[in-house]
Amino acid sequence: MKRGGRRSVRAAVGLSAAILARAAVADAGADEAGLSLLAPSDRGLRSDLAWLVDRGVLELPLGTWPLPSSTLRAAWAGVDPARLDAADADALSRVRRAVLRSTDSARLTLQANSARHPLLDGGRSARGIAAGALSFYAGNADFGGQLSLAAVGDSLTPGGPQGSLDGSYVVARLGGAVVAAGAVDRWWGPGILTSPILSTAATPIAGVIVRRAEDSAPQTEWLHWIGRWGYELSAGRLAHYDPQGTRTIGLRFYTKPWPNVEIGLARSILWAGAGRPHDWVAFRDALFGRSNVDDPSQKNEDPSDEVAGVDLRISAADAWGGIWVGSVHLVGEDEAGGWPSKLFGTIGLQRKAVVHGQRLEWTFEATDTMPSHLFGLRSAEPPPAYQHSVYQQGYYQGRLPIGAAIGGGGDLYTMGLAWTRIDDPMQLRVEGRLFWGRMSWMGDQPINAAYGVTGTLRGLMLAVDGETATGIRWQVGLSVQHYPEGARPVAGLQAGVDIPITGR
Repeated sequence: MKRGGRRSVRAAVGLSAAILARAAVADAGADEAGLSLLAPSDRGLRSDLAWLVDRGVLELPLGTWPLPSSTLRAAWAGVDPARLDAADADALSRVRRAVLRSTDSARLTLQANSARHPLLDGGRSARGIAAGALSFYAGNADFGGQLSLAAVGDSLTPGGPQGSLDGSYVVARLGGAVVAAGAVDRWWGPGILTSPILSTAATPIAGVIVRRAEDSAPQTEWLHWIGRWGYELSAGRLAHYDPQGTRTIGLRFYTKPWPNVEIGLARSILWAGAGRPHDWVAFRDALFGRSNVDDPSQKNEDPSDEVAGVDLRISAADAWGGIWVGSVHLVGEDEAGGWPSKLFGTIGLQRKAVVHGQRLEWTFEATDTMPSHLFGLRSAEPPPAYQHSVYQQGYYQGRLPIGAAIGGGGDLYTMGLAWTRIDDPMQLRVEGRLFWGRMSWMGDQPINAAYGVTGTLRGLMLAVDGETATGIRWQVGLSVQHYPEGARPVAGLQAGVDIPITGR
């Protein structure tokens, strides 16, 4: 067994022991305030929360996931559902159910992705032809843990393992912070379908996350203008990556100076690994952006790989009762004058409204991962984003993008419409999207297993999801992708079911 495999086994045993030990002294089924982590791959939950925030029902930053359940409970603590209109009350009810569902004692999840189409929407599509997971949760108000035994068939990651602990975590509230360890999906930024710095396109990075427990505003008068604010610090280790043992550092700060404005600053760093410096000096130099040259003759001018940037989300009501949301997320891989340069990123525009008693959300989102290109506003043609001279497998894990779902060197334009039935016992949500883009258009990229073949991508996605009275969640959809990747069919079925085995 490889050394990395032994470490994974030891981590699995340790995580399992921690969760099962806590289960022996805590009855999760009796404690409705169990501490859990809410995943960004639940796009329905993200949509419901954004609806409530943009309508002024909740005050909550939206761009940093996973979210601790304690943060959501604090946000809705003073809200009286009886005083809300039907659409807002329905959205709040869906959020409450999602939080309660996250503390179910045991759940079985099954997914199918018959065409093996990679994620393009930040959702829950299987990262292979099929996937399944059996999850167990135990916890109380200050501590929680989930053990998830997951498996994937015909993985998009070449040579990837069939089994994993993806989705497993332990989380604890320590004073004003929430500390979590495990392998959970994460998301940074205001994007609806993707993030150019940290998205759900790749498998979760195993590591430790520390974030503020509640995103309240400073009480000091001269700092109160900052508004609700928070931070996230993380450290992790990449899997299925060369050099083996490559580590990550994540730094994010976010604030809401006004109720309708959210601003974020973030850095994501790859460092260390086999054959690379990994001592305190290397950590310090990576953290402070200093060059760390161990052999100038090899031209390793920057042995740490960094992506950093800024994001902005603004919402505003119109005269017809709708809400407009605009977002910009720009990141860079190089530095000039202390700021990221050679920018690329994602922009988005959304309108949401209640129409004839139904909730409708129109979305446009565009992503460009060709640095300094910026959707054709500039003609520069540098190497694609997410490449590096030292970390030659780039900003990927298992050859799937850590950032934007398309990977580096392409652009993608998406238009979509989501329809949510209000006060529906079946909890129906219907969504359709059309997309077009150019993938890896500076040349094939073997490091990108998602969209590393040069060519045009165009297609559509249709999906319907709901929930039964017994708590079974289901989703079925059609994915069509015209793309010159011979190993993938053009059309495929994407479906999933989430079954509570033992409820609360």
